[in-house]
Amino acid sequence: MIRTILTFDVPLDRIDSILEAYEREQILQRAMEEAGGISTDIAVATDNSGRVLVTALWPDEEAYQRWVDNPFRAESNGRLGDLMDGVVGIGQTFRVKIGAEG
Repeated sequence: MIRTILTFDVPLDRIDSILEAYEREQILQRAMEEAGGISTDIAVATDNSGRVLVTALWPDEEAYQRWVDNPFRAESNGRLGDLMDGVVGIGQTFRVKIGAEG
């Protein structure tokens, strides 16, 4: 499995707009449905730093690559970029080695 993590820091007054855009455009749902993801979520830092964390779990690198190559992803990234005034996120991909479920 592959875990992807995207972090970005935005002004606090922009967070609600960004979350609303993710919901309105169903970005997380489309990633799962169109690319075969397992789960995804968005978290907002509790320390009022403006840091936003987007994570997703994918069955393999091919599923994640389907999302990377998805034309909707490129379009929605452009619209989100407009809301973020050029804030660039930092993304990383990890191979899941050990896990547990409760």
